[in-house]
Amino acid sequence: MAVITISRQYGTGGIHIGRKIAEKLGYRFMYLDELVAACRERRLEIDLERIEGRPPKIVERLFGLNRDKVRDTIREVMKEAAQGGDIVIGGWGGQVLLKDHPGAFHLRIVGSDESRTRHIMNSAGLPYAQANEIVERTNRDQSLFSHFFFNVDFSDPKLYHTVLNIDQTSGEEIVEIAEIMLEEIKQKTAADG
Repeated sequence: MAVITISRQYGTGGIHIGRKIAEKLGYRFMYLDELVAACRERRLEIDLERIEGRPPKIVERLFGLNRDKVRDTIREVMKEAAQGGDIVIGGWGGQVLLKDHPGAFHLRIVGSDESRTRHIMNSAGLPYAQANEIVERTNRDQSLFSHFFFNVDFSDPKLYHTVLNIDQTSGEEIVEIAEIMLEEIKQKTAADG
């Protein structure tokens, strides 16, 4: 009943890599669409895509964004999905919300500002200055987001089993490494079991 959580810096292609890991392992992949649908079933109507990785505006903080309800609902959704096993969960603090889940493997994908800027330029067709501005803004916003919703800094390596850098490791290599590390975690969990 394996679970992999993927945390990533914006512009690393981490969600795409997470999908590739799920595909290679024959696992389900949970990201925004699945989270939104499951939250709606629990009567939480929220635009997760609009707020993911961004700090809630002061108006949202004061008038209508109940971070405890958002966090608790997402935790419930992720725990239910994790109970089914064989799933890769992209983003939304899975490494925090499922930190004690037996056999979970928490992976963070990072990269230099330069490589992330180039990735955004290539994937979105943006000029360098605009792509670099996105990288700078998301660096700040992701930190504010993680502190606001989860009281942690997602860049803290202690939250993960491993942190892989796209400057040093290709997406294909990350998929292979994730598969190997997951197998080791499964063996350790079985031995401890």
